Amino acid sequence: MEGTGGTRTPGGGDEGFDQLLLPPEAILEGLPDAVVAASRDGRIVFVNSLAEELFGYAREELIGQPVDRIWPERVRERYRQNMEAYFASAHPLRFTSEAFGLRRDGTEFSGEMSWGILQTTAGPLLMAIGRDISARQAEEARLRGLAAIGERALAGANPADLAADAIELVRTTLPAQAVELRLHSGEVLARHGRAMSSALSVPVGTEGELRLLCARKLTDPEVSALRALANTLAEALARLRNEERMRHDALHDPLTGLANRVLLRDRLEHALARSAREGEPTGVAFVDLDHFKEVNDLHGHAAGDALLAELGRRMRAAVRPADTVARYGGDEFVVVCEGVDAEAMALLGRRLLDAVRQPLALGAARHRISASVGLALGVEDPDGLIAAADDAAYRAKAHGGGTVELSG
Repeated sequence: MEGTGGTRTPGGGDEGFDQLLLPPEAILEGLPDAVVAASRDGRIVFVNSLAEELFGYAREELIGQPVDRIWPERVRERYRQNMEAYFASAHPLRFTSEAFGLRRDGTEFSGEMSWGILQTTAGPLLMAIGRDISARQAEEARLRGLAAIGERALAGANPADLAADAIELVRTTLPAQAVELRLHSGEVLARHGRAMSSALSVPVGTEGELRLLCARKLTDPEVSALRALANTLAEALARLRNEERMRHDALHDPLTGLANRVLLRDRLEHALARSAREGEPTGVAFVDLDHFKEVNDLHGHAAGDALLAELGRRMRAAVRPADTVARYGGDEFVVVCEGVDAEAMALLGRRLLDAVRQPLALGAARHRISASVGLALGVEDPDGLIAAADDAAYRAKAHGGGTVELSG
């Protein structure tokens, strides 16, 4: 047949095929992973360009060097023993496992590596082919941590505990030399490392900010994770603020901000329980404003509300920090004092009278008002103690007001 046994065309026969064959070094250089080969005596005989990048060495700095140079100190002995076992095996091993590497700058990385023995004309070589998976592992750890913190936030965990968890997550999965969660009030809810005057700041809703001092610029996935963490913390802190506000509203008078009857009763019962243990009386002052109705009638309820709010502030300033001032209803107030005697209560009554009778400027008008104050002392029966102080205030009002009466 014509053409049989003739010269083969380029690429169409053995001659063309031979021309396409690549030397082993070129094949290993073209792999998408780092490649390191070591001889039986443990010295490096080949690295590709990706291995240079991974370990931070130039090729000539590694060729001929002990392979344990690129292994962390803590795993070197184990890796040496494994290498000896690979070379001694009658059936060369082929498997994939996680391994740890050591860069030129002293930092470690976690690698996904395939290890095994390759038979060559120069003898067996230990071949390691792999890649750095540290970034992937850190991202997976961040995602797991974010999910766990999110679940705890939904379950109502304490925001301070969540903040501590968040700081630990940032510290272990981001290149953060220092990190803190700072509220807008200036309070630092959680911190790792030193205080920072300037740092990367990520808003935590309207509650505060996450501040980081980083060893390098964060990648986009790292920034996204940080923002997700900040959003979770913002929701938790907002929930806490709402719960605190609800608890406060349930126990305080909305106009004056003073304790309401519920909180008053609780504080009085606790004070009397202490009186029963320690034998020191608890004092109650009942403050009934004189002629308050005239303020509402002449100037309107808005002026009356403003006056009540101002008097509440004055009475708080007139008592000890541990004393409780409550709005009992309308123009009536009650003060609870622990560990007092008749002399101390009489002095308190006079301070309350002075606080009330000082002129009040509300808008263009100036108001003068007085109060009738009743005092009572006891070690039990909260209802009876309030009733006794109320009766004493009634007697003070009957005497013309602006005076103090002590319950008999």
